[in-house]
Amino acid sequence: MKRRVLGALLRIAKALGAFRIARRLTRGDLRILCYHGAAVADESAFSPGLFMTGATFERRMAFLAEQRYPVLPLGDALDRLADGSLPDGATVITIDDGWVGTATVMAPILARHRFPATFYVATYYAARQAQVFNVAAAYALWKAGPRDLDLAAVAPGLAGTFALAEPARRKAALDLLVRHADSLPDAATRQQLLERLCEWAGVDVAALRDRRLFAFANADELRALAAQGVDVQLHTHRHRFPPGDRAAAMTEIEDNRRALEGIAPGPFVDFCYPSGHYDEAQWPWLDALGMRSATTTKGGFARRRHHRFELPRFLDSERITPLEFEAEMSGLFELVRRLGYRI
Repeated sequence: MKRRVLGALLRIAKALGAFRIARRLTRGDLRILCYHGAAVADESAFSPGLFMTGATFERRMAFLAEQRYPVLPLGDALDRLADGSLPDGATVITIDDGWVGTATVMAPILARHRFPATFYVATYYAARQAQVFNVAAAYALWKAGPRDLDLAAVAPGLAGTFALAEPARRKAALDLLVRHADSLPDAATRQQLLERLCEWAGVDVAALRDRRLFAFANADELRALAAQGVDVQLHTHRHRFPPGDRAAAMTEIEDNRRALEGIAPGPFVDFCYPSGHYDEAQWPWLDALGMRSATTTKGGFARRRHHRFELPRFLDSERITPLEFEAEMSGLFELVRRLGYRI
């Protein structure tokens, strides 16, 4: 109901010229778009906030081209934001995590439009080439449908029966599985647990492996992306950046940087906080590591007043309608945020 009302209000606002006025009022701000995975199968139906279809991503890029939003490389955009020379409506495309769909689905679309992009890669799963356990396990439980899961049947050492038709019980089962997986000695053992869960859920394990669902791009694919002009940058090695442990946090970035050396040209100076979690106390650590910027998952346009380690972005997803995307890009939603309202 709320989405229908929002859609109606946006159609009226656009007809009255509010989108055009908002774009003019926010023309000097930097729009940093954030994407995550591109679906290679039905991931967008499972998790539309995380995975986007190639068709939707193509429509987004076509809109940027048709509406003449200048798409800039991240480093160039940050330099021009600092000196006040951004072109009107300047836009940056960022893609988080490392999902294989970035290489197989998004990259060809970016190339057709000749758009630069920054790809923040968490390198552990890129190196291991195993499914990301927590996301793949959630998918298996989703595919299982309204069944009852006896954890002992898939994870020796665990017990309990969970009615997967109930979202709270499905989440409880997933949490137990993830904690158990974290206690296992290596990625291979976690993969075996995932395969047992998939077999129980009726998910084709061979197809999951062959189509590389919930896997990250490998080194060769990352090299090809870098050769295409995609800027491969830092997202920690194990997708964690603990706020209370300076040594562990810095090790994450150092390991991440080492893993990317020899794959992409660098320099590796731009960072994306894993899951958007950060603390201002971490900023001196980033400075000591030679970071130029860090992007968050806070909504908004980047302005000169923003700290370089707290850059806001617009998190686009399959859930966002084309009209909502247009309202965001125009700056209408940004003006609403500045009035103190949540979008």
